[in-house]
Amino acid sequence: MLASFRKSLLDRLVLKPTRHPIDNPEQLKKIVTLAGESIEIFVQRNFIQEKPPELLVLKFPGTAGRGERSSSFPMSGVPDIRTEIWTWNPPGYGGSSGKAKLPTIAELAGHFWHLAKDEMPHDVTFWLLGNSLGCLSALNIASQVDIADKKRIGLILRNPPSLIPVVENVAARYRLKSLIQPIANSLCDSMNAMLTAPQCTSPAIFLQSECDTLVPAWIQDQIIQVYGGTHKKVILKGLGHDDKITNLHHESIDCALSWIRSHTGID
Repeated sequence: MLASFRKSLLDRLVLKPTRHPIDNPEQLKKIVTLAGESIEIFVQRNFIQEKPPELLVLKFPGTAGRGERSSSFPMSGVPDIRTEIWTWNPPGYGGSSGKAKLPTIAELAGHFWHLAKDEMPHDVTFWLLGNSLGCLSALNIASQVDIADKKRIGLILRNPPSLIPVVENVAARYRLKSLIQPIANSLCDSMNAMLTAPQCTSPAIFLQSECDTLVPAWIQDQIIQVYGGTHKKVILKGLGHDDKITNLHHESIDCALSWIRSHTGID
């Protein structure tokens, strides 16, 4: 009973779901069923749908993110590749059914991956793109993929949090660290980046906001140091956790995209 209560408190501390309508006519909304839940997916593409995509990007927004607000990144960096982006609203967000809980998000993210893989031709490349909390879903998926799929999967992770120290770090500002530790430690293994990252062998780009105070660089670096695959870190100079990428960062990001293209077989 106490363990369940702590997990519920952690969900409340970390997750910020909203359900208000957000209009974005530039994206196509699809409703799919994952493990009995109705889940919204928002689709963007840079080609006329006469052929299948060569690259499918699965996007996982952050703790307060919504699929309706998904940008077209990284399509501008791969203009010569037929690219499709699917951004989900996890359970409890937007029009997606279910409750916003960390273990539920991890479980349904896995179903989201299998749906995408089953719908695409065998030669499609997948990039799993996470923002903040969404990185944890991407890492959990990548830690469990079949060996046959590893060569066609890449990750792009911006400001990935190791949730336990992030929650403790925020609580310490209010002198609540000792009280919050048992709650933070109730985190499920599937959303613990320090457990999943070492199991990942796919190439990864880590986009690190230089001035991030919510997920400081030292916490992000813990994940990068234990990551099990080849990787490349790009420091986004001058940016905070939620700040938008500017033209000042495009050159370094484009170089990283060229790198992950070559490592995931997109020529």
